Amino acid sequence: MHYPIGVLFDLHASNTILPWNITVHFKNFPEHDLLHCPSHSVIEAHFMSSIKEADALKHKSQVINDMQKKDHKQLWMGLQNDKFDQFWAMNRKLMEFPTEEGGFRYIPFRIYQTTGERPFIQKLFRPVSADGAVHTLGDLLREMYPTAVPNEGTVTHSFTDGRLEG
Repeated sequence: MHYPIGVLFDLHASNTILPWNITVHFKNFPEHDLLHCPSHSVIEAHFMSSIKEADALKHKSQVINDMQKKDHKQLWMGLQNDKFDQFWAMNRKLMEFPTEEGGFRYIPFRIYQTTGERPFIQKLFRPVSADGAVHTLGDLLREMYPTAVPNEGTVTHSFTDGRLEG
């Protein structure tokens, strides 16, 4: 239930008519299956926690620690009120590439799967190796799914309608 909408679309688009009809239930909330957010402040705290985690991975928490409380609020309010300029004014700082340090420390990677014992695989990926070589998406895929992208660079799998085939 906590899959991103794009993943849900990929999994179910061929089986459903769009737009989706969504049913919201107000009784018997499945506490053991879903994260319960009883108030806006809990949702905001969860969002800010995710932002802090991403900043720790990318910038050693320097950006979020340098921001003031009003900057955190502007980031949240821009997202909540669908004000792209307000949100991006703060988010830009989180997305800047620190060239003096050779780039982001890690790029969080998550791939969702419909088979296996886990619904997704998550890994920290270094975008630059210790010797300064830049890693690519192909490098990450070769590491996670060696059969998906052969080392010689020939792609034997292809993406069709958002699904990996091969």
